Amino acid sequence: MVNGQQYLDANYPNASRASIAELDLSNKNLEGEMTFSGFTTLLKLNISFNMITDIYYFLPSIQQIDDSHNLLTSTHSFDSSTLQKLNSSFNKITSYVLNVPSLTHFDSSNNLLSVLSISSNILTELNCSNNPIILLPLNITSKLTSFDCMGIQFSKTDTAITSLPTSPTSANSLPISPTSANSCNSFNLGIGLGIPLFLSILGWIALGIICFYKRRFKKVLLISGDSH
Repeated sequence: MVNGQQYLDANYPNASRASIAELDLSNKNLEGEMTFSGFTTLLKLNISFNMITDIYYFLPSIQQIDDSHNLLTSTHSFDSSTLQKLNSSFNKITSYVLNVPSLTHFDSSNNLLSVLSISSNILTELNCSNNPIILLPLNITSKLTSFDCMGIQFSKTDTAITSLPTSPTSANSLPISPTSANSCNSFNLGIGLGIPLFLSILGWIALGIICFYKRRFKKVLLISGDSH
């Protein structure tokens, strides 16, 4: 393993950081805490698939960040007026507070999130699946077209969540809520289990009918043979 901050300072000295627009540090076996500063024109940062435990961002121009598949923990907050896409999936984050009006895509799936707070004017895709979320306040517009909350059992939700459309193509769609989502899942599960069972019963009935007529046909043949 390599200390992440030492690797960053050794390979990207402060004098050269202002000219870097994209930085890919994925799969570098980096560990520990890291601070990204001095990258005044950085637009894209990929630090996924490492062992980073905490990251501090001071990136005034950043548009895309991928810090997924790390060991990020505890509470994270992010304020930015330029960030558009953020992928923090597959970490151990327990709370996330985002005040990012420019955010369009956010993936926080497969964490330990109990609270996720998002404020964005143009958010279109949100994936917070596979988290123990109990509170999800969303201060967003109706531009959200993809919302994945699979595997979440909400015990408390903000009223804003119930205004999300179930389909991006229909403005008059029924509102989505955790209760209706769970009901749909239960209904789909019932269908998935019921169809094979129904087909199995039909098969046994058909087999019984065939056996019945087969035995009856043999009996008729025997009677016919005896009469001769």
